[in-house]
Amino acid sequence: MVTLHLSGQQDRYGAADLLRLFFGGSVQEQDDRLVCAGPDLDISCSIDPDEDLFRVRTRLGAWTLSGRVMSGKARRESKRQLYQLLSRAAGRQFPWGSLTGIRPTLIAAECLAESQDRGKALRLLVDDWFVSPEKADLALETALSERQVLEQVPPDSLLVYIGIPFCPTRCSYCSFITREAPSRPTLLEPYVTALTDEIRGFFSQIRQPVDALYIGGGTPTTLSAGQLARLFDAVWAVVPLAAGAEITVEAGRPDTIDAARLEVLRHSGVNRLCTNPQTFHDQTLVRIGRNHSVAQMTAAWQLAREMGFDHLNLDLIAGLPGETPPDLADSLDQALALRPDSLTLHALAIKRSSALHEEQVRTGASEADLQPDWGEAVSAARRTLAAAGLAPYYLYRQKQTIGSLENTGFALPGKACFYNVAMMSDQRSVIGLGSGAMSKIVCCNRVVRIPSPRSLDIYLERAGVLAAQKAAALLAVTTGATLSL
Repeated sequence: MVTLHLSGQQDRYGAADLLRLFFGGSVQEQDDRLVCAGPDLDISCSIDPDEDLFRVRTRLGAWTLSGRVMSGKARRESKRQLYQLLSRAAGRQFPWGSLTGIRPTLIAAECLAESQDRGKALRLLVDDWFVSPEKADLALETALSERQVLEQVPPDSLLVYIGIPFCPTRCSYCSFITREAPSRPTLLEPYVTALTDEIRGFFSQIRQPVDALYIGGGTPTTLSAGQLARLFDAVWAVVPLAAGAEITVEAGRPDTIDAARLEVLRHSGVNRLCTNPQTFHDQTLVRIGRNHSVAQMTAAWQLAREMGFDHLNLDLIAGLPGETPPDLADSLDQALALRPDSLTLHALAIKRSSALHEEQVRTGASEADLQPDWGEAVSAARRTLAAAGLAPYYLYRQKQTIGSLENTGFALPGKACFYNVAMMSDQRSVIGLGSGAMSKIVCCNRVVRIPSPRSLDIYLERAGVLAAQKAAALLAVTTGATLSL
């Protein structure tokens, strides 16, 4: 049993992340302790005021680390010390070191600002944060790209996400709210009605320019051509899209892509289309629960090109069940043969509510039993993408990923997705419309999050109320009023 005693202004969430990173499983909070299954370890972390500074001390048996830092850095220092001691005790390192949060490029950008030199910033990430040199280089390259993209999105602009939580089938690794949608196709029509009501209700009160619109899911192209047309009619009627606004639609399943739907999207001004095959191996597609083939994927891609879409993105996942690193390399070669404008490479995340996780629990298998070492495969993929002219432009991490790896978006010059970068930055407001969508309103150097109901039934009942609440929250920020939710 691992027991971590905490005192002072601790980041309990970050400490729990580190325990899960090294020992897996769940972490229980018991008063001032965090407890998880593992070897017999008793650890103490304390943060104490010391004049204008803070003293941070972490102890594991005979090992003790301590330091004095500014108050704003005390939590980070505690987490950094804890990572060091856990690494010694477990005898292992992770590629991202003590950076367990979803945005390692945030720390990379701070290191660049502090050192004013990329080489020095890399040493800070490696020496102070224990990031591997390869991942430190990736973080710095991506942080610089993110900054360049974000500079093109005006600070007062608004991003809009519209969620369509429906898919033809549910993938084995999926933990999204699409769990109930495939079995309830009769909800598609009322969902579009409720969604258009929310769009109209929100934008009847908000005229802030929208620089990027992202329609995701789920699989938005699960909607029929007629339903997509209704959705975009509402968008163009009330959404104040800025000139040249980026409009993205996820057409993630090739079996939902046809000429009728593509014509609606093209006519509606969609200028970025995502297809997400995840793999170019038919046997894997069957294994993960998809109803399309590689040939269908290629045909859908070619049709989109022929119909004039000049920014096509595709997604791949490293670590899919039954695949090996050579399979990923082969999928990447096939993907690059299609000449994508951008490509996102994900590391498989095994979420607790997914069928894949349930299968692991049922069989007693662990991640180590199912997965080879994907670290070098992902690094090799980055080199292959660089040779094809695609550079990293945004990066984020998830929990329970294979090898504690990352998700990275790569793009040709001028093809980075503004929405992806601005949304991950937490420096631009994002309004999420639809079931399960998250709104993030930037307010005085903090971010206020407003979730939409994950339940489709509740969303259908409350779409109008949700629109009013989100509009009131955004107006409070833009007018300087007190924000209360």
